[in-house]
Amino acid sequence: MARRSKRLEKLKLSALYSFALCHRGSSEDHSRIGTTGFSRVVYVNEPDRLEEEGFRYPLNAVSTTKYSLVTFLPKSLFEQFRRVANFYFLVSGILAVTPLAPYTAVSALVPLCIVIVATMAKEGLEDWRRKQQDHELNNRIVKVHRGNGNFEETKWKDIKVGDVIKVEKDNFFPADMILLSSNYPDGICYVETMNLDGETNLKIRQALEVTLDLQEDAKFRNVRQTIKCEDPNANLYSFVGTMEWKGRQYPLSPQQLLLRDSKLRNTDYIYGAVIFTGHDTKAMQNATDPPSKRSKIEKKMDKIIYLLMSSLLIIALLGSVLFGIWTKEDLRDGELKRWYLRPDATSIYYDPKRAALASFFHLLTALMLYSYFIPISLYISIEMVKLLQALFINQDIEMYHEESDKPTHARTSNLNEELGMVDTILSDKTGTLTCNMMEFIKCSIGGTAYGQGVTEVERAMAMRKGTQLDAGIENGDQKEKKSEDSPHVKGFNFKDPRIMDGNWIHEPNRDMIRDFFRLLAICHTCIPEIDDETGNVSYEAESPDEAAFVIAARELGFEFYKRSQTSIVIRERDPVGNVVESRKYELLNMLEFSSSRKRMSVIVKEPEGRILLLSKGADSVMFKRLAPTGRKFEEGTRKHINEYADSGLRTLVLAYRVLDEKEYREFNEKFNAAKTSVSADRDEKIEAAADSIERDLFLLGATAVEDKLQKGVPECIDKLAQAGIKIWVLTGDKMETAINIGFACSLLRQGMTQIIITLEQPDILALEKNGDKQAIAKGSKQKVMDQIEDGIKQIPPLDPLSSESFALIIDGKSLTYALEDDVKFKFLDLAIKCASVICCRSSPKQKALVTRLVKQVTHKVTLAIGDGANDVGMLQEADIGIGISGEEGMQAVMASDVAIAQFRFLERLLLVHGHWCYRRISVMICYFFYKNVTFGVTIFLYEAFASFSGKPAYNDWFLSLYNVIFTSLPVIALGVFDQDVSARLCLQYPELYQEGVQNILFSWRRILGWMFNGVMNAILIFFFCTTAFEDQAFRQNGQVAGLDALGVVMYTCVVWVVNCQMALSVNYFTIIQHIFIWGSIAVWYLFLLAYGAIDLLGQYSNTAYMVFVEQLAPALLYWLVTLFVVLATLIPYFSYAAVQIRFFPMFHNKIQWKRYLGKAEDPEVARQLSSRHRTSSQQRMVGISARRDGKTMQITREIDLEV
Repeated sequence: MARRSKRLEKLKLSALYSFALCHRGSSEDHSRIGTTGFSRVVYVNEPDRLEEEGFRYPLNAVSTTKYSLVTFLPKSLFEQFRRVANFYFLVSGILAVTPLAPYTAVSALVPLCIVIVATMAKEGLEDWRRKQQDHELNNRIVKVHRGNGNFEETKWKDIKVGDVIKVEKDNFFPADMILLSSNYPDGICYVETMNLDGETNLKIRQALEVTLDLQEDAKFRNVRQTIKCEDPNANLYSFVGTMEWKGRQYPLSPQQLLLRDSKLRNTDYIYGAVIFTGHDTKAMQNATDPPSKRSKIEKKMDKIIYLLMSSLLIIALLGSVLFGIWTKEDLRDGELKRWYLRPDATSIYYDPKRAALASFFHLLTALMLYSYFIPISLYISIEMVKLLQALFINQDIEMYHEESDKPTHARTSNLNEELGMVDTILSDKTGTLTCNMMEFIKCSIGGTAYGQGVTEVERAMAMRKGTQLDAGIENGDQKEKKSEDSPHVKGFNFKDPRIMDGNWIHEPNRDMIRDFFRLLAICHTCIPEIDDETGNVSYEAESPDEAAFVIAARELGFEFYKRSQTSIVIRERDPVGNVVESRKYELLNMLEFSSSRKRMSVIVKEPEGRILLLSKGADSVMFKRLAPTGRKFEEGTRKHINEYADSGLRTLVLAYRVLDEKEYREFNEKFNAAKTSVSADRDEKIEAAADSIERDLFLLGATAVEDKLQKGVPECIDKLAQAGIKIWVLTGDKMETAINIGFACSLLRQGMTQIIITLEQPDILALEKNGDKQAIAKGSKQKVMDQIEDGIKQIPPLDPLSSESFALIIDGKSLTYALEDDVKFKFLDLAIKCASVICCRSSPKQKALVTRLVKQVTHKVTLAIGDGANDVGMLQEADIGIGISGEEGMQAVMASDVAIAQFRFLERLLLVHGHWCYRRISVMICYFFYKNVTFGVTIFLYEAFASFSGKPAYNDWFLSLYNVIFTSLPVIALGVFDQDVSARLCLQYPELYQEGVQNILFSWRRILGWMFNGVMNAILIFFFCTTAFEDQAFRQNGQVAGLDALGVVMYTCVVWVVNCQMALSVNYFTIIQHIFIWGSIAVWYLFLLAYGAIDLLGQYSNTAYMVFVEQLAPALLYWLVTLFVVLATLIPYFSYAAVQIRFFPMFHNKIQWKRYLGKAEDPEVARQLSSRHRTSSQQRMVGISARRDGKTMQITREIDLEV
């Protein structure tokens, strides 16, 4: 380590960066210090002084919890009683303490308390986990200056504004700090901001020159500085401040700012002064809560509850009106009609003289009595089921990525059923469909193409054209990888015997090949890291492309080995003598890459004394800079670049020129003058100086790197397309690359009409040259509208026999106008009619706006999937956000609802787990309302039977425990374990997914059908039971049934019927479901025995005392009636289900029947069944299958023509 530190001391990297480190910020911005929004004052090394002067800055501890110990109870209770059903039961429980209640207050409040406490416990557990994460973060250790030059290990939470902190390599910054110095002499440090913006490339920060000598602990003994800066804000990329030290003021810019949650890389240590702590840091200012998402089924469930509450109110009003009429007639001409109510000596509740008031009180009683129409345990049961469903999703080994050791993680369980209802997927490209791992695969040198590897796009193109690739080339990758002598190197997938193993020396253009790879080894900003044990060199690069170039040069014999402030050392292998020799190049200047320059150059002096300018950049800027004598290979290189672009590869052009001493000296003077300039046009002067030297270049060739498609992407897209899901790609890449990736993914195919909307057209370009912004905007918008209307006209009306398909491709400029209010609906109309939609050059905001447009206008479920910080808006805007835990950090994952490691796992997540969850939740909710309607209607019918006297048919505790004990577990088991078809058949029949997209299982027709079934079951149970026991002596001593016996008989029949109905509804029985269904019935009998045996002054068992043991169990009629009623009640449903499955089968019924016959897994049976089920509007237009179908139809047409 000592040797390495000594080596780094010589490396003064600021000399390498001409643009990035020179920006000092606007003097206008710095003039605002001390005004509103710029009032922060920090005393460096004097944190206690801030408190003495009245500054109250927060400590560095952060909290992401929803509750605290004090607020948990009130906030959690508020959250629970925001739900209308819970609030209703609370009001009922309060009314239960009045004489109006038809049952005891305890029996009413206990179930509510159980549900509320269980839900609060779940909320508390989730918040406790967040608190544990906060605790781990707040208790991390960092070194803080505690006086006299001593740095002590301190917890993050104890850091204060003004503290001086020492952060060491590969550690996170604990707060927002101003960089004071580093182990590099010029105060450079490398920062990884992956946790903030998702970017993996390293950022460079540099301390002010006046603090560079603070490189040792002891030097901070007497440091006293005052920093004045902007107030806390969420902007990651701006900072304005000043540092006052030794009587002088120095401006601060973002180049000195180190943000919390960034990581120090390639730098042994830095010293920094804390300016923002805790929730004032920019990371925490950006940490907004994700939007609250509720599934469409849950929203519909609320409507059903409102419907039931309306029905409850109507029947309560009806009963109260009838009760009032009958009460008024109870005492007429001295005759007592309902003598058992004693209207002649009654309280107000049955007083014929105050019938209206009695009717009102009855209304309150009825509202409490009929509350059992509303399933009190519905919400908690659904939450429990969703948590268990999420657990099964997380544990699915088929969605575990072994290479990265990352399982699928359902970060929220609220949206499980929405996974089975997705209509449109909006996907990022880089890192989502592709790996974001660049591999050097081909190159063009001196007009000759090298590299025999085959890209995913080339394979797709060959398949598209119906041609076969050369077997040796196509399988070359696998042969090479299997060879033990040449293991695969990350970033390098180049295969060509003409170049490899030193064979380039035999090529006619060997000098150009040597210069080509020398340029790759020298022209970059990579930092080499040498393993002291093995001597192997690895590289830290600002981008994956840079790393791929340097690795390619190394693998082909030109190893970048060492970098210092003034030199670069390359180790070259002599192919003839197989000897490695070091070549040291003097590094004179570096003109680094920027998005506006689109190129990068270095100026070096060779060991032989020649001064070279080496440059690489985009073809759009490089070809313009070639000298007339340097264009010899331009035509061939352009041809190769176009071929590489067609193959989905990223290309850069390489060129160089030789500078004479005088020319270089003039440039260097001009360049240094521009760098040291303090004028407002300083950046323009630097750019002009660089531009003047990067001319008259000699073309060497071009590189081609591949951002490989993720494994299984085309197959996954094909399955999703077969399932009827529309797939849109929203990418920041240029149009050509996006189109090629579209072909590779099978989103585009040969024969598909491409509707391209772009503003790269002559008339718009002419307007842009004039510079009139208003005219440009008006002309561009009109052009986009015209192109959209032309596209709509191209698409014919839906024709079941037509196989024609369309793809919409639009660039970012056009998308800006297409998303304006008066254009967006036409744009969406066109997009919906197309089989594929690709939006190129899209900004993060545009991605979010497109997602919002699709979601709000179509009213269908949208799913967004991405892996980078630029996808966060899209993920949060969509109904479901899927984050890919890939190469671009964790921003997308942290903003997502579900995290997966690979795009291909989306197939199983949606088609299997999504379908199962949708079906389970839908049937579960329908069943919940069915069983409560069944139970509630029996209560209503008995009250009507008893002339609406307010007397319940059942014992208090029978009422209370119906939803909590006797019918709760079977429905939870259904929600967790039921399967209509197996996972294998879900994937074999992707069309089955449309049941969720069309919401067939949770339509109003189906919901009301379940409720109607419940009403019919209740009517049958009530009338069969009352008819059997009304006048019939059912005991040996000739006694007839009283209310207590009748109530138990009806309740027994209800428990049997609803649990047997569950057994009929289950498609996939497990031992757990058997235990829960039949166990619930058994528990009812055990409860009757136990509860009926309790009699403490008649306060507990009340009307249930010994009813079962003494009255019902010995009576044969009780058992016969139970058997008869259950059979008679379930036969209508069973008959309806049998007729429906036989004559009007749904798609899952057909698959189940084929499975029963043992034919479901036959591919031919699957093809025929799927093709018959698929409607004309669901014809496959994208995917491998669509391409195959299209090719088959083309061959068929050709044969017909020949005939």
